Amino acid sequence: MFLCTRFEVARTTEACNCNQIYCENFMKLFSLWPYIFCYVSFSYHKSFLSIIRNCMQGCILRRSLTSAVKFVARHSVTANVGKRSYLTISKARNPYLTPRNIQRRMEPVGMNTTIPGHERDATLPSKPIVWIDCEMTGLDHLNDHIIEICCIITDGDLNQVDENGYESVVHYGKNVMDTMNEWCIEHHGCSGLTQKVLNSSKTLEQVEQELLDYIKRYIPDERKGILAGNTVHMDRLFMLREFPRVINHLFYRIIDVSSIMEVSFRHNPEFAEVVPKKKGAHTAKSDIMESIAQLKFYQTHYLKNAAETREFVEEKKAAIAQEAANSVEEQDSSATDNSSAKKRKIE
Repeated sequence: MFLCTRFEVARTTEACNCNQIYCENFMKLFSLWPYIFCYVSFSYHKSFLSIIRNCMQGCILRRSLTSAVKFVARHSVTANVGKRSYLTISKARNPYLTPRNIQRRMEPVGMNTTIPGHERDATLPSKPIVWIDCEMTGLDHLNDHIIEICCIITDGDLNQVDENGYESVVHYGKNVMDTMNEWCIEHHGCSGLTQKVLNSSKTLEQVEQELLDYIKRYIPDERKGILAGNTVHMDRLFMLREFPRVINHLFYRIIDVSSIMEVSFRHNPEFAEVVPKKKGAHTAKSDIMESIAQLKFYQTHYLKNAAETREFVEEKKAAIAQEAANSVEEQDSSATDNSSAKKRKIE
């Protein structure tokens, strides 16, 4: 790394000494012209004359060639964002998906891991939805942990592609489980999840790899499966830190059934009174099954289907087509008027 040195100008009353120092500074400055040219090329808040003046006064800015290279790289990346794939962008958005983190998570279990009960190849679903529910030790995604996870994959019509789904419990010691809040201690204790966590032999890395392999069996391509569930953004927050490769495989959008429920409460309060109530067993698989059933209910009774919206869609398309035709006519008329005006000026 080349570091521009600062020129110390001795202040003296003798004009000849000053001239000699300025000449020496100018010669040294001339030898540094490639680096000054790089700085001038990439800086937009300083003019070239200002740089020369500051250098001659012994106040040259101490910018290294490395800084200039970093500046170029940063602006090159910004300029080429449109050419980057979703995979690259998603990795940049996920701070937990670092090379070291990826390597650590790939070591315990190989890519060819076989999950018991899921040996056969599957038929790829259309418009796949990946339903995931996690049970955690709390709601602080920076300090709490995922202790149970379940995944069920459906097609766009909410038909399950695998009845069993994927379920697993992550092992944590008693020292971690004792730090849970009162709600988690009570509910996870009553459901038996606390004891399952203590008895489990699976690490976080193993569960992540198994879940990723399970999803890839049905959705091998990245950016195809959409994460879904109830208040699923919270599950996604935890998975960004603890299951980052799973999140990176899925599409960046989500389907949150809770959002539809909240909209229905405000849009049609009477309808909200007849919505089936959740049992609240607070186990991962039971919560997912309730979420799927809840979305089916909204699709059937609240959200309109294609037949019910066909008349409205046809009217809307006709209106859009008419607007486009009117716009073309206006453009043609305007062009004709402009050409006529030009002819009059020429005459």
